[in-house]
Amino acid sequence: MARIGSDNALGYLTVGPDGVFPAELAELVVPARRTTVEQLEALLAADAVTLVDIRNPGEREFGTIPGAVPIPLAQLRARLAQVPTGKPIVVHCAGGWRSSVAASLLRAQGFENVSDLLGGYNAWADAHVPA
Repeated sequence: MARIGSDNALGYLTVGPDGVFPAELAELVVPARRTTVEQLEALLAADAVTLVDIRNPGEREFGTIPGAVPIPLAQLRARLAQVPTGKPIVVHCAGGWRSSVAASLLRAQGFENVSDLLGGYNAWADAHVPA
């Protein structure tokens, strides 16, 4: 819940989802998709992905992933027209938390084939540190 900004839970369900939601709603549930650093590297090498960096400008000073379109999360809804379409979309932030929110927002706005980078820019940077 903290991942989507709801960290003040007042309680929890003691039954599984089958006991709460009608079966008809099950088809409306879209599972979140995650992309690993290795998968992203392959997609970028094949020019087969649109990468959106939703970090704030100050965070991007620490480094960027080449080819990423910079649109801070706070501006994403207002700048949807600037998100290129025609390829799968991978969204990333610093650690992977905000990007899951951004990916959900994009899917809710009708974007298809959207995922977020597992571990965010930090995972990318860790994988690209010279040995």
